[in-house]
Amino acid sequence: MVRERVIAAAALLAVLCGLTFARAGVYENDITLFTDVVEKSPDKARPYNNLGDALKRAGRIDEALRNFEMALAINPNYPDALNNLATIYSLHKDLQQAAALLRQALELSPRHLQARFNLAILYYEAGLPDDAEREFRALLEIDPSSKEAAFARRMLAMKPSAAR
Repeated sequence: MVRERVIAAAALLAVLCGLTFARAGVYENDITLFTDVVEKSPDKARPYNNLGDALKRAGRIDEALRNFEMALAINPNYPDALNNLATIYSLHKDLQQAAALLRQALELSPRHLQARFNLAILYYEAGLPDDAEREFRALLEIDPSSKEAAFARRMLAMKPSAAR
């Protein structure tokens, strides 16, 4: 009786190990993981956004763009996807479109730290120091302990009007 239980347990363990090994390829990296999630949930915006983010980090910008657009086609009021799509437009030097997307994200979610940070940087790089300062100051109010806030403090300290 004990021998049969040991054999059954070993067989079950072998099956479970095989299933785990088969699924391991899906979890190889973020791209394969979120591709699998998109295939299983094609009507949800978040998987497309997450896949787009993974693709962007891998330098696959055009594919990332398509996934952010898919996320927004499903949910046009998704601040994370708006923010992420704005970063793609910023890479393509379409700063007006990037700023519009970031402002839209902030209208939906005024405390969206990353969108606020990205808008501040965009304004700074576009030569709009007063707009950048306003966004950096707003960012400090949202989360003064964040790494973005630490960067904002450094940027504000460099500005001659920071002593005001």
